[in-house]
Amino acid sequence: MSLTMRRRASAVAAALSLLFVAGAGEAAAATHHGRAKHHRHHHLAIKRNENIRHAKPSTKSKVASAALGSHVAFGAFAQGFSGSGLQITQLEKQLGGHLAIASSFQGFGDVFPDTTERAQAASGHVLLVSWGMGEDAASRFTTFTDGSHDAYLAQVAAAVAAFGKPIYIRPWAEMNADWSTFQPTADGSQPAGGTPEEFIAAWRYVVTFFRDHGATNARWVFNPTTDTYAQTTDVATIFPGTAYVDVLGLDGYNWGNGGLLHWQSFSSIYGTQYQRLVALDPAAPVWVCEFASKEPAESDGAPQDPDHSKADWYRELLASTDFPAIKALVFFDVDKERDWRVGSDAQSLAVVSAAVRAA
Repeated sequence: MSLTMRRRASAVAAALSLLFVAGAGEAAAATHHGRAKHHRHHHLAIKRNENIRHAKPSTKSKVASAALGSHVAFGAFAQGFSGSGLQITQLEKQLGGHLAIASSFQGFGDVFPDTTERAQAASGHVLLVSWGMGEDAASRFTTFTDGSHDAYLAQVAAAVAAFGKPIYIRPWAEMNADWSTFQPTADGSQPAGGTPEEFIAAWRYVVTFFRDHGATNARWVFNPTTDTYAQTTDVATIFPGTAYVDVLGLDGYNWGNGGLLHWQSFSSIYGTQYQRLVALDPAAPVWVCEFASKEPAESDGAPQDPDHSKADWYRELLASTDFPAIKALVFFDVDKERDWRVGSDAQSLAVVSAAVRAA
């Protein structure tokens, strides 16, 4: 990494740390009350830039606002991240710039941050960890509040506390989705789920447990998907409360055309759920924790689409002024259900590279 890139990385990390420290103060002041896999169904219709915190970000009117690409930190989950740890470095080389956030996935039973995550933190990345909380009856929400998992929670809390640096954790990520086995529903019928009230109680229990065990450097990301169709759970019914959430997260993808799916802009994917989330806590930053677009030049799980451009998809979202509360964009840079990689197309890579270098 060049000296300029190292200085930029240090500046980004320092700026992020400022807001993390502020969040820790808020967490300490709060009263204490008591997904390792990347899941997707093909039927989908598919914060902190740390020195900025909007008191009342506008979500309904198009008032003057900076372009999205000018006020976010960038990050990524890079293919094979949990293996050698080199993948995010390779992506940075492709992009020609430093990514502020390193995203990873941990399953229920894993203790983190692990060696790879610590190495990424040491090289100037803020850690964002998706924490799978189990997918069967042994991990229903009530099994957290009844203390069944206290021994495991204590292990993770101790590791997080020993890490010392702020670490962003998104437990039960994509919990609102109807394909999630831990979706909170009115009848509590999902295998690893329960009712909305039980979800809120479990979330608060975990957060309080970490605080009580010294892991005050944990930052908690409430992270539904962008989906709002009838079978999903309304985020307003499962929000744990501002004292238990540091960042509002969102996951959403442009799956392209095929079956019930169609090509969608970033704004059409994110607009509705963004507004609903910001209404829950207008002062909180929003992080896009997973996002990407299908590669229209490829038959990559959806047909080729000569009418659209991945580069234009990124240009449009980076220029959008509709999302002032979004403070981080974290690429899901993997060739998986689609070719989600920013480098799947040279023009797309050029657009994203320019934004990352300018951040």
